Amino acid sequence: MPSSSPARPFSDAYLVAYSEEHVVYEFDMFLWLAHVCGSGAKLGAHSTEDAVRLGNALIESFVAHLRNVINFLYPESLEGTDVVAADFFAPGVWKRLRPKISGTLKTARVRANKEMAHLTTARITGSPPEKAWDYSKLATEIRPLMRLVARNASAGRLSPRVSAVIR
Repeated sequence: MPSSSPARPFSDAYLVAYSEEHVVYEFDMFLWLAHVCGSGAKLGAHSTEDAVRLGNALIESFVAHLRNVINFLYPESLEGTDVVAADFFAPGVWKRLRPKISGTLKTARVRANKEMAHLTTARITGSPPEKAWDYSKLATEIRPLMRLVARNASAGRLSPRVSAVIR
């Protein structure tokens, strides 16, 4: 992929190459991290403190990819170089095709913005139950939206690898 940063409207060739690398990566990492974080799998660490740090790093990575995927599907604002799901469709089609953003995804986006992008008093303190992320529920809600993109994108704009990573 060229290192230049084109602005919209993006060419079909650019979108295919972009999706081959970046959309595949975001979808794959989001789904993988939802599985890993939700499974309770223990990954190797040299100490108890390192195990906690590793667990936190996985959660933070999950939240970063969750935020990216939600913003891809339901952007709130766009910079000229932002790539979003609508770019892979004829004008207006994605907005008509996608369901309205759910309360769960709205809440997850706000929480991800507050807890990952800023040091703020809106962070949840301690370990109350509401601090836990429901990885499975979020993946179950987002996966059909990813499939909607993969199945309905305009021909020649989306890499076939996108469908492959959604499973």
